[in-house]
Amino acid sequence: MKKTRGQNTNSGITLIALVITIIVLLILAGVSIAMLTGENGVLTKATEAKNQTEIAQEKEEISMAYAASKANKVDQVADPVTASELQGELDKLNSLGVADDSNGLKVTYGERVYTIDQTTGKITGPEGAEPPEENTTENPEYWEKTTTGDSEWYSYADVSNGNTKVNANAPKLKGAMTAIKYIGSDKDSQTGSKWANAITQDGSMFVWIPRFAYKITSGYHNSEEGTIDVIFVDTNNKPLNGESATIVTDPSQVTYSGESQNEYLVHPAFTNEVNNGGGFGNKTGFWIGKFEATETKDVVTVKAGESSLRTMTINEQYKAGKNATFGETQNLNSHMAKNSEWGATVYLAHSKYGTNGLKVERQSSGYTTGGSSTKSEIYGTNKKQSTTHNAYGVYDMNGGAWERTANYVNYGDSSSNLSTYGGTQSGDLYGTEEERNTSTAYKTVYPADGTSQSNSYNNQAKNIKGDAIYETSNSYSNGTGSWFDAYAHFPNTGIPFFLRSGGCNYSGAGTFCFSTTHGSAYSNYGFRVVLVP
Repeated sequence: MKKTRGQNTNSGITLIALVITIIVLLILAGVSIAMLTGENGVLTKATEAKNQTEIAQEKEEISMAYAASKANKVDQVADPVTASELQGELDKLNSLGVADDSNGLKVTYGERVYTIDQTTGKITGPEGAEPPEENTTENPEYWEKTTTGDSEWYSYADVSNGNTKVNANAPKLKGAMTAIKYIGSDKDSQTGSKWANAITQDGSMFVWIPRFAYKITSGYHNSEEGTIDVIFVDTNNKPLNGESATIVTDPSQVTYSGESQNEYLVHPAFTNEVNNGGGFGNKTGFWIGKFEATETKDVVTVKAGESSLRTMTINEQYKAGKNATFGETQNLNSHMAKNSEWGATVYLAHSKYGTNGLKVERQSSGYTTGGSSTKSEIYGTNKKQSTTHNAYGVYDMNGGAWERTANYVNYGDSSSNLSTYGGTQSGDLYGTEEERNTSTAYKTVYPADGTSQSNSYNNQAKNIKGDAIYETSNSYSNGTGSWFDAYAHFPNTGIPFFLRSGGCNYSGAGTFCFSTTHGSAYSNYGFRVVLVP
């Protein structure tokens, strides 16, 4: 049959179409390969990320091993660490690092080699490594990630003696916790003691409080602001800077001469004494939230310039603190701050390693953490609201939201609010009948003296040390009974739980302020989180 015009005379693929198809496939293949293997390819980026993670882990292991080796030295400032000492500590960590000092102190992990200053512990390397990955903190214009060997990470300095840097227990990082240092445009004007800061995986910020022994040298049990001397000590309670002093670990051994403490007491927050606010073992320090808790009760964070987390019952806050993970997979012993940890922070702040007796200023800008949603104001204009009067300290401890702590005075059945707002289930703040009288690592129970507020303060609270309650006040119910004329109101049967700091617009606010709360879901009551990794 004869075909007419318009009929398809070729039912197959033409040679031209085939060539075009092949060219298109080759182009797509080339693009795909470039995306996988190019300079910015997926595989390349994955390899870089893996290497940076390994480098960070190796440097953390070296830093921890060095700190442990240094702690055993007679002169912890001048005595160098040897390769054999460092190797011994690396072995305890099950590290794969191999220490050598044939050409300076070095540690080798496969093809990566790090150099360590035998006296200061500064880590450089690995040899030939690329620069650190770009900062990914929540405030990249003010903070950047660094290594534990960076001499600029922190400086616990004696501000009474020309900001002389002293030895303190090295901060303990765990999981993806990362050291960060301040890089704001005003960093050169940030003088004073610079406490160590770190971020967790979700960008929450924490400040390291190193183990110390303290002595109230004036103002004990007085309303006038006194003085506190601090000595940094290792876990054997040996002074890290060569001080000669009588140091005790049992609070009952402390004696007084008038308004002065005669012995230095290892702060109970660093010990295993649960009745005085310890409980996590013999610790080199703890991390306290740089700001009040933020976000939601299901996803707790600690971030700057955000609305503080409030309108929760005290039991909800207690459980939220314990359940917080901050994006980490490892247990950081997260919990709602106790009076002991509050006290340790403000005692260090009041010492020569903090403000040297100057007042931490009141935050008076509502419930925004750091006192502002603008970072430059937080770290610049508002820096005297921190415990070091610079960007490196802890914020919101004078003003902001009233902060509840994981403490109560156990008035028993005479206080219905204990069970109503503290919870009666196992694991609640108040808990079951067996749990109500028992202090743990996560809460401190203050014994009651009958139903008397005054007797409970004068006869029971006086025996609990380091909490900035009885030691730094002279009244159980007075508008200006604590140091710096801060409010002093000890819990009673009707309002049995503790509050700290005072509200943003409250004249009696202060770092030494303490008050009471029923425990209900008030809109101006927040809390703070502590980590003990």
